[in-house]
Amino acid sequence: MTKIYLIRHAEAEGNVFRRLQGQYDSFVTPNGRKQIEALKKRFESIHVDAVFASDLTRTRCTAGAIYKPKGLELKTDKRFREMSVGIWENLPFGWLDHSDPERNHDFSHNPETWHVENSERFEEYTARFLQALDEIAASHEGKTVVIVSHGMVLRGILQKMFYPNDRKAVAHCENTAVTHLTYENGSYRLEYLNDASHITPEISTLGRQMWWRGDGKKDFNMWYCAPTGDDKPLLQILGFAPEETHTVRISVLGGVKTGVVALEGNELKFLGLLEEHRGIGLSAQLLGEAVSIARSQGFETLRITQAVMHPAAQRLFKNYGFVDGVMPIIPHL
Repeated sequence: MTKIYLIRHAEAEGNVFRRLQGQYDSFVTPNGRKQIEALKKRFESIHVDAVFASDLTRTRCTAGAIYKPKGLELKTDKRFREMSVGIWENLPFGWLDHSDPERNHDFSHNPETWHVENSERFEEYTARFLQALDEIAASHEGKTVVIVSHGMVLRGILQKMFYPNDRKAVAHCENTAVTHLTYENGSYRLEYLNDASHITPEISTLGRQMWWRGDGKKDFNMWYCAPTGDDKPLLQILGFAPEETHTVRISVLGGVKTGVVALEGNELKFLGLLEEHRGIGLSAQLLGEAVSIARSQGFETLRITQAVMHPAAQRLFKNYGFVDGVMPIIPHL
């Protein structure tokens, strides 16, 4: 008999910046590293013979909770990647809510039928994952294996394997949630599903979000546009006068303009929200837009100036890993 633990990666930037990750390579957040520590403690007393992960940074970083303390080698396999979301890679969920709400709903709730240009279909991404899983299960008889992968592809294969006629049976899972399978005589058995008992409320990702609950409530997801002449009143209220050398984005929540983020190269010149939109987690999304812009221009770090170092911003920057005014934005272990 082969014992298999399937684990979703720790909290990554897309989870809190509210951007679709797919196969976009993103970094684990500081809170995600706390989740990794909790996962490490969970597996301290569990014997493991081999650890596999997708080749993306967020899974390899998470896998370190297990293979490093046990002195094992991490083996990567692209077949354990998240589903490719094609032209939706790294787009803000707010933009998808705004521009394509029906398919955005299907992405989370009807994955078997969801598709956009250049994306993988349900049958494609579940087939390549299951091919790799079958190979590992058969070649590790009598051993215990850990596979660190991604939320949507894990949900898809578990539904296909154990609940083909009940799409609601496999819910969206917490970051670092663990599913335990056994494999014997060519068949799999589900021992437990999506257990995240090692994650406390203080470090839970899903605990802070609404989209997965199925009760009709939604998160506050923003999208972004370039400024126009109509945005002068917004800029005046926020006290920011952009220069020609700045890359500026206006944030939009629903149909309401809420704030501004501006960069010059990789230097964050301004990040601000209107007062009525503060205190509900939107600043992190503005920071995510800044990271996306700087990264797309080839920068490896994001820098902040004194102009954006007001007390509320200091807490934000500390929470997302700025040290001495610098944040690495290239995914790293």
